[in-house]
Amino acid sequence: MINSTLKVPITKFEDFKMNNLDEDIVVEYPLKIILNNVDIGTLLCTPYNLYELVVGFIKNKGYIDKFKDLDVLKIDKENRVAIVNTNNKRINIKDLSTSKSDISINIESIYKIMERNLTYSSLFKDTGGVHSVSIFDDNKEIIICEDVARHNAMDKAIGYCIINDISLEDKIVVVSGRISQEMMLKAVNNSIPIVVSKSAPTNLSIELAKKLNITLIGFVRGKRMNIYANDHRVIIK
Repeated sequence: MINSTLKVPITKFEDFKMNNLDEDIVVEYPLKIILNNVDIGTLLCTPYNLYELVVGFIKNKGYIDKFKDLDVLKIDKENRVAIVNTNNKRINIKDLSTSKSDISINIESIYKIMERNLTYSSLFKDTGGVHSVSIFDDNKEIIICEDVARHNAMDKAIGYCIINDISLEDKIVVVSGRISQEMMLKAVNNSIPIVVSKSAPTNLSIELAKKLNITLIGFVRGKRMNIYANDHRVIIK
């Protein structure tokens, strides 16, 4: 079994007092992806939910649409390699499409699901070194995933839904970190209509959200938030 944390000796200062002690740090694990006998790169990740990570990663790269598109998925944890074979040997590039979802969410539900996303993680409490991404159906939690990289956590959450044949067209993704264009593209490519973050979006993610009818909400902290795009899905009561 591969541990997600490792104890390391540190020197800790509080005010002007020095202490030598052991502290938990998050493990960064390299996982090489061999897709159809081609090395397509190495993911630096937190070593759990690896199947979900690989499925989400190759889905978001356009190699599969559904879990049944996979012929083989084997993970050799000792050698840090994922072997993947797909039915379709060519990458599947899709045009970016406008969300047609008419779902909505109450503002109180936004505050509650963000609190759940941020307080879930014992790994974050122990190390302060991971991001969390969750998928919600209104205020019902489907999955919460963590990783040293926020895009890996997003891939894990999406991969879980792909494996379990859960449609994302009426779901909400909740992120602990910044929403870059790359993160927004993952939502767009999976038809997710609402993206919620504790942190800030970038200008390109806002432009993409506006263009494709994605509701983008950032800086959700306590009872505050900013809506950057398509506020028609947010209900204030």
